[in-house]
Amino acid sequence: MQNHPTLSRLIAKTTQTAIVVIGLLTPLLANAQTEKGTGAMDMKARVQTCVACHGDQGKASPEGYYPRIAGKPQDYLFNQLVHFREGRRTHSTMNYLVQNLSDDYLMQMAAYFAQQHPPYPKPLPSKVKPDILARGKQLVLQGDPSRKLPACAACHGEQLTGLAPTMPGLLGLPRDYLNAQLGAWLKGQRKAAEPDCMASIVKTLTTEELSMATAYLASIPLPADPKPKPQGNIKFPMECGTHNVKTASTSSTSNTTPVSSNPLEQSIQRGAYLSKLGNCAGCHTQAGGKPYAGGRAILTPFGDIYATNLTPDATSGLGTWSADDFYRAMHEGKSKNGKLLYPAFPYNNFTQMSRQETDDLFAYLRTQTAVQQATPEPSLKFPYNQRQLMRVWQALYFKQGEYKPDTTQSAEWNRGNYLANGPGHCNACHTPRNAMGGLDMDSNLAGATIPVLNWYAPSLNNSTESGLGKRTVEDIVQVLKTGQSEKHATYGPMAEVVRHSLQHWSDPDLRAMVVYLKSLPAQNTSEKPPKTMITAAAQPGIMRQGATLYKNQCADCHGQNGEGKANQFPALAGNNHVTDINPANSILMILNGGYAPSTAGNPYPHGMPPFRNTLKLSEVAILSSYLRNSWGNKASFVSEIEVEKLRAAAR
Repeated sequence: MQNHPTLSRLIAKTTQTAIVVIGLLTPLLANAQTEKGTGAMDMKARVQTCVACHGDQGKASPEGYYPRIAGKPQDYLFNQLVHFREGRRTHSTMNYLVQNLSDDYLMQMAAYFAQQHPPYPKPLPSKVKPDILARGKQLVLQGDPSRKLPACAACHGEQLTGLAPTMPGLLGLPRDYLNAQLGAWLKGQRKAAEPDCMASIVKTLTTEELSMATAYLASIPLPADPKPKPQGNIKFPMECGTHNVKTASTSSTSNTTPVSSNPLEQSIQRGAYLSKLGNCAGCHTQAGGKPYAGGRAILTPFGDIYATNLTPDATSGLGTWSADDFYRAMHEGKSKNGKLLYPAFPYNNFTQMSRQETDDLFAYLRTQTAVQQATPEPSLKFPYNQRQLMRVWQALYFKQGEYKPDTTQSAEWNRGNYLANGPGHCNACHTPRNAMGGLDMDSNLAGATIPVLNWYAPSLNNSTESGLGKRTVEDIVQVLKTGQSEKHATYGPMAEVVRHSLQHWSDPDLRAMVVYLKSLPAQNTSEKPPKTMITAAAQPGIMRQGATLYKNQCADCHGQNGEGKANQFPALAGNNHVTDINPANSILMILNGGYAPSTAGNPYPHGMPPFRNTLKLSEVAILSSYLRNSWGNKASFVSEIEVEKLRAAAR
C-alpha cells in the first residue's frame, strides 16, 4: 500500500463491500446461539455492552450524559434502537454498535431493560428562579392552547413517568440531557415517521421556553411508583407518525431457492441469489432507505461517491435501461449514456459474470418497487473528478471478460475462484494496490488497509502466520455463514457483509470459496508495518502496565492467559489476527467495541463494550501492545500516536 493517496483507493470498497475480517479476532465475544429466545441471565450477559455506558441495569451514567434506559416502555426502547440502526437518531457509538443487529435482537434488548427498575437518584437542587420554574410547569402540565400546543403530560402521562408501551417518562433525567435531546429534535438530528409530533412541538417553542420546560422537568421528584402507566384508551392530542417495524428477525435461513417451472420466475430467483453473492443491497441501500434505491455514500480519500438507484424508476433508476445497457455496465464499466464508471463500483470483478447471470440479476432488480430518488453527484477532489482519467486506468488495469475455468483444477476450486474474484470481489479490500491503483498480484489477497475506515483486511491465503493456514475449512465456513465460530468472530465492515450477503450463500458455495482461498500459497503483503516509536528500553514497562490493564478489563472474558472461553469469548493467545502487521483492528475494537452480526445461525451475538471513554489513549496503546506480545504472540508495539490517529478518524 502506498503511503500517499492514489487512484487505487477509489477502487477499494469501503463500508459497503468490504469482505474484511475473516476470523477477526479481537476481544469480541460471540457465542453462537440457535435458540429462538433468551433468558434473563443470557440477556444480562449480552447487554454488558450497553451497561458499560448506561450504567448497571441501565440506570444512567453518573454524570447523566448516557441516559437512564431502565424501566422505559419496551416498544419505545425498541423503536429508538431501530432509529439508531437506520440513522434517524445519530450518535456515532450507538449507530455503530447496533448497525448489524436484527429487529428480534433489538426487541430482546428492549424487553430486558424495560423490566429493570433500579431506584432513581434524587433530583439535584434547582438553581433556577421561581418564575422560570412556574412558566416551565405551565408548559409541561398545561401547554399553550392559544398556540394549539399540547402539554407534555398529555402524551407522557399525568405523572410524566411515561405510558406503556410507547411513551417514555421524562423524570429522573438531567437537565443537560433533556436540553440536548430537544436541541436534536430542533436541528433535525432526531427524527420520527411523519407526522413527527416532537419536531412540530419543539419548533413551536422558543429556546427560552424549551429551557424553562427542561428546568421544571429536572426539578420534579419522582413519585412513589415511577413505572410507566398503561396507555389504555388514552387518546393523544396529536396524530403522530409511527415507525412500523417487525418484532422478529427476518433473516433468511434458506440455502436453496424453490425451483419454478416458469423460466421467467427461475431467472428472477437466480438473480435474487446473485444479488446476495454480490451484496448489491449492502451498497445500494442507505441506512433507513428503500431497498436498492441508492444514495449511500462510499467514502474515499478523495471525496464521496454515491451508490446509484437500481430500482426500475424511469427518471432516477434503471427504468429506461435495457439488459444490454446493464451488461455493459457490469462488463465494461460504462453507464447507459457511455459515461465511465468509477471503480468504487467493482466492475473489474463483475466482468467475470456470464451474460445469463447479468440478465438474471437485471430481471430481479426490475421486480423491485420503483423509487424516485436521484443519486447525488460524486464530490471528488480535482483531478479525481475528471472521468476521462478513467480511460487511462481502464487501459492499464481493467481487463474485461467472463470467467474461464482452469481445466487443471476441480469444479469446486473453479467455483470458489469465480466467487472470490467475481461477484464476491474479495480482492477489492484484501489485496494491496500500487501507486496507479492496480492490484499488487505479488501480494494477492495477502491483506491490506481499507482507506478512510482504516480497518485492516487480513490475509486470505494459506499463510500459517497471517492467513487461513491454521484454520479448517469447516471453521471458516461457519464464520462466513454465522459471523461466529468457536474461536473467531466478525466485526467492522466484515460484519455487514456477513449479515447482508454471506449468510445467504449456499453451503456448497461458501465451501468452494474457502477451498479456493486455502489453496493460495502463503504470500506476504506488500503493506509496510507502521513505524513504532516504542524503544526496546520502554517495552518491559509497557508489558507490566499492560498486564494490569488486561487483568482489570479483559481477563474475566478472555482468560488469565488469553485462552478465551470456548464458544463464548475468543482466545487471544496464538490468534494471528491479534498480531496482524497493522494493529488497527485490535485498536479499533478496544476503542469502539462492537457486536458480531445477527444471523440465522447466531441470532443473539454477545457484544464487546467500547473503552474509548474509559481508557486513556496511552492505556489503549499499552493494552494493544500487551495483547500483541503476550502468550507467545509477537508483533510491533503500539504508540499513543497510532491510537489517536484511529480515534480521530473514527470520530
